[in-house]
Amino acid sequence: MEIIKTIFYFAITIGILVLVHEFGHFIAAKLSKMKVEVFSIGFGTRLIGKKIGETDYRISAFPLGGYVKIAGMVDESLDTGFVSSKPEPYEFRSKPFYQKFFVITAGVIMNMILAVFLFWAIFMVEGKTFRNVNEVGYVIPNSPAFEAGFREGDKILTLNGRKINYWDDIIRTAFVDDLTKDLSFEVQRNGEKIFISIPRTKISEFSSEDALGILPAHVEVMVMAVEPGRPAQKIGIQSKDVIVSVNDEKIYSPAQLTSIIKSNAGKEITLKIKRGDKIFDQKITPDADGRIGVQIASFYNGPVKKESYNPLEALWIGVRETYRVSALTVNGIKQLITGKIPFQKGVAGPIRIAKFATRSADAGFTAFLGFMAILSISLAFLNIFPFPGLDGGHLAILVVEAIIRRELSYRVKIAIQQAGIIILIILMIFVLYNDIVHF
Repeated sequence: MEIIKTIFYFAITIGILVLVHEFGHFIAAKLSKMKVEVFSIGFGTRLIGKKIGETDYRISAFPLGGYVKIAGMVDESLDTGFVSSKPEPYEFRSKPFYQKFFVITAGVIMNMILAVFLFWAIFMVEGKTFRNVNEVGYVIPNSPAFEAGFREGDKILTLNGRKINYWDDIIRTAFVDDLTKDLSFEVQRNGEKIFISIPRTKISEFSSEDALGILPAHVEVMVMAVEPGRPAQKIGIQSKDVIVSVNDEKIYSPAQLTSIIKSNAGKEITLKIKRGDKIFDQKITPDADGRIGVQIASFYNGPVKKESYNPLEALWIGVRETYRVSALTVNGIKQLITGKIPFQKGVAGPIRIAKFATRSADAGFTAFLGFMAILSISLAFLNIFPFPGLDGGHLAILVVEAIIRRELSYRVKIAIQQAGIIILIILMIFVLYNDIVHF
């Protein structure tokens, strides 16, 4: 039953994102009076479909993506049947630069519009909840904040001159508004004000509280899922249990808990668990690989403030949230390329996406919409990356042709596409393997 649910949410998530993306290419081509021969959800063998007018609308066998085949364009289909014929007015190759540019980028634009729409819907329905705290609950050892002098109980008054009302103000300032700047904190400690600085070069991990090394007060570590057959499942640990401490050491972060469990591989440890209103001790022995078989996440259980928005306010907040996630995505890609984030940790394939989709759906409908919005933004940036076989690869060729003022030979375009497809297939195999290893 769990597998069926996972497949269902994966199909819904990928299906909507691909449909929206390909519709962007489709409608842009139609508006530019280009002939669209195929609109496909999925790649490979045609399973079902219907031809309406000049376009064959189909669902194909391989579900990880889709494509729109436009007449007169060298694309993933590698169709060159048109090369020897005279260019027709309805073909891609006959159109001016600005129309080609519009068609190629329209899929990415639609993914960003979808993200704005989904965030708008979330803020319309639920408003926005702020963590109403500015007190540091935990400082991660050897982190940038720890080395800079932060201590548990510090209250953050300002960051780079901006007043801190909520913990979310810290994250927005550090990783969106002042993403490239050093961080200067004004902190209250034992009734006195002190100043703490963290150079941007010290923040080498992905954009999050863990990257800074400080967590707010009232943070708990919650079990999100339990793996069958592992020690946690055998002793009865349940989803939504809170891990309070390990061997009387209070737990503040998933990284801290994971480190302690790994360091006690094969040794019996004592977990203090909170389940609802009950707190109890439970002994457990981690496997030889230093795992007990739980998926965990930080959970804030402190005071909050909720704001509601009218439709226009929610739209503006949706735009800002899309920008915030986009900034985080760009920063993540940059750190992935530079090696600051290991590739196997920074890239998720279909199996992990399916797991995240199911987990977000279990957390509620708006959580599922939020996950879909974030994934839509990620796919937009992935597609616009200048790599053969992706929208960004087509765009790079188009820009080169505009610079040299002539079209590249079809032989060169086909070679570029073939190389790109081969590399993408190899990359997909690696990503699938990585997903299975970390399943």
